[in-house]
This record gives sequence, C-alpha cells and structure tokens, in this order.
Amino acid sequence: MNRRLKKQIIIALIVFGIFSLIFGGIYLARKPEPTCFDNIKNQKEEEIDCGGPCISCSLKYNPPLSLVDAPVLLTNENGKTEVLFKIMNSSEEWGAKFFSYKVIFTGANGEKQEFIKSGFILPHEIRYFLVSNLMIGFSPLTVNIEIIKENIAWELPPSGIDLNLGDPLIISNVKIIKPEAIPGMVYNVYTFTKTLKLGMKDAEVFNLQKLLSLDPTIYPEGEITGYYGKLTEAAVKKFQEKYGIRVTGEVGPQTRAKLHELYGPEGSQTFTYTFTLDLKKGDRGDEVLKLQTALMLDSTVKPLGSITGYFDDTTEKALEAFQLKHGLNVTGQVDAATRAKLNELFSDSSQLRGNGLTNQLEPYEASLEVTGSVYNKTPFNWRRGDVLIVLCDSNKKPIAAGTTVLENIYSEQTINFIIRWRDPLPENISVCEKVVNVNILNPENAFLTP
Repeated sequence: MNRRLKKQIIIALIVFGIFSLIFGGIYLARKPEPTCFDNIKNQKEEEIDCGGPCISCSLKYNPPLSLVDAPVLLTNENGKTEVLFKIMNSSEEWGAKFFSYKVIFTGANGEKQEFIKSGFILPHEIRYFLVSNLMIGFSPLTVNIEIIKENIAWELPPSGIDLNLGDPLIISNVKIIKPEAIPGMVYNVYTFTKTLKLGMKDAEVFNLQKLLSLDPTIYPEGEITGYYGKLTEAAVKKFQEKYGIRVTGEVGPQTRAKLHELYGPEGSQTFTYTFTLDLKKGDRGDEVLKLQTALMLDSTVKPLGSITGYFDDTTEKALEAFQLKHGLNVTGQVDAATRAKLNELFSDSSQLRGNGLTNQLEPYEASLEVTGSVYNKTPFNWRRGDVLIVLCDSNKKPIAAGTTVLENIYSEQTINFIIRWRDPLPENISVCEKVVNVNILNPENAFLTP
C-alpha cells in the first residue's frame, strides 16, 4: 500500500468519525425517553408493552378506583354546598398520588353543573373526600362523582413506610366541646361609652361585635375584627329592630342602654384562663386561641387580629403591643415573663383546674368545636396535610363536616388541631368519621429537618 492510499484512508476514517459523533449526538438528543409503552423492553418489562416497573397493564387500562356509597349533600355555615363521599382503591401495592374527578350536580328541571377536583389515595384504602364552598346556580337534586381515569399518577409508598402496619398518621384524643358556663367564674363587664358608627375602629367595636355574635339571627357572620363595617351596621340594625329601638345602624344612647341591660355583669360571657405554654408564630391550638382572646380583651386602643387558634403575623403584632403596654421585653412570643403577666390579668386562682379549662368554649367563639391530635409515626417530615371531621346525628347520618390544615408535620411528633362550627347544630351529635389526609406518595410533600 503506497503512502498516498494510506493517507486517504486515514482522512476518510477521521471524516467518518467526525460525522458519527455529530449524528450520534443528534440522535441521543432527540431520542425519546424509555417508556412502559414503547414496545421495547427498556423498562425491565416482563412482556413487551406491559407497563414495566412503573405500573401494570391492568392499573393503566382498568384503574381500581371506585365510588363507595352515594355522595351526601351538605350545606355549610356560609350557605354554600358541600359534598361528602368515599372512594376506594383496591390495589394492594399502588397508590394514586394524584387523580381528578368530576362533581356533577343535577337540578329538578334537568339543570347540570359540574366541577373538576383532584385528590390522592393510598394503596388498599377507602378515603373520605369533602368538596366544600361550592356555589351552585340552582337547588341541586342529585350529585354524582365521576373519576377521570385517564390521568391518574400511580406511585408506590416510599421506602421506610409499611402500610401493612397501620395508618402512617394516627389521630387521637378527639373531643367535642360545646359552650358551657362555669359556675363561680369571674365575668367580664362590657360597658359602652361612646357612639359607635360605620367606619370606626375601636376596642368597643370589638366588644360590640362579640356580643352581637351571640345571637346568630342578628349577626350570623360573627366577624370580630374591631372595625365597624357594613356587616356590623346591619347587625346593629337587626338588634335595634328586635328590641324596639329606633333603627339607625349606630350605637347611640338607647342602644348602649339596652346593651348594658343585656350584657352587664349578669349577662357577660366568662373568660378566665391559666396559660402554661411557650407560644410563638406558627403555633396553633387551644392555648393560641385563648391568647388571642386575652389580647383582644386587653386591647384598649386598636384590637388586632381574630380568634382563630393560629398564631399568625397579626397575633405576633398584638402580643408585641401587649408586651410594650405592660413593660415587658418585646419579643412577640409568650415567654415566662409574658405568661406571668397574662396569668396575673386573666387567671382566676380559685378556679385553677389544670388543663380542664382548655375544654371550655365560649359562645361567641363557636357553637361547637372538635379538638384532637395527629401523631406522625413515619420517618419523614411532611409539609402539608389536613384533618377531616364528619359529624353525624343519632341515626349516624352525616349532618356537617369540617377540615383544618396541618403544616410542618414532623416525624414521630404530635400536632394538635381544632375545627369549629359557628351555626347551631342539633343535640346528640357525634364524631362519626375522622380522617388524616397527608399525601405520603408525593415526594415534594416531604422535607428534611432544618
């Protein structure tokens, strides 16, 4: 072989190598990702186009999700429609970390209205779902739930969680608490010294709203903000109509006199409490609720926040104002010194009964509340979840349902919850269902402890 031929062969090989690299790179860039349904055994399939390790063919083409029993129509305290229903996942191994379903309402004259919602369900689980605050353009006669089976995202439980050992999150200590007067306790005296009217922001407005909210026929919204808005004005007018006072929507001398007659020392609601916990922003629970009540009662200029049981930014600001007023270190947290001042102002030593006081509910707060605890026995921390409580009558028929959000659910720790109902509920009700909803199938819901 002469030199010239060798040179040509070498050049050809180099050119071929360059073109191979170029076209190989283009192919790799455009090559589709291996899937369970590309007719190629590149996902450890046992058979071609059989679903591979992601899901089985039966899971893809015949999803094992089904409705259990007929959905129940409810109406919440805002007059909006709610739907309570159960869905069953009969798969022993796979859960749906996401799926969609339609809620379809039908009226007496054939009207239809539908909503698309989403949720999740664990393997081999029957889960309650509550769709709330729906505005329907007609009176619904029936409601149907239709599972959308085309876009279910199936997932195996994370390693380290064995669902055969029971629920990964355990709910306990569930109690129903109703308003109850405690004999012998000190009463707050409500006095009104000025004319109150639309647009005012004052501590006396807060007390006015609290007293008006005791009668849901007068002030069904029950908002206790310290601001005299349109809802408060309307409630005052109803109060004046009820008691034969000239209807002005303002709290003048005659209205003040009637308020004093009804809500003097004999008629005022009780509030005494002994604080025992350190509290800070982000906390929630009964003691936070009592703190918010105390801060509003102590406020003399501008009450802040509302009574929710969640320690938010507004509660922190109100606590800082309380600390400043009483010469404490302004930390925005309930520390030992702040707790001592709160107890000095609000604790009735003759009525100290340990934690027993936490089981009291004042009528202006709600008509009923359910409290309880959730224990996370998994090795993971979860960002978010919720608790669903269903209340039933003596015939075990659901009559109301409520949810509350859980945040930062730490491994092997307990988090408390409160769910409240403002509207009057029948006697002899009970908690017939209690459900913890935490999506352990979604890795984005897990987080590491900082």
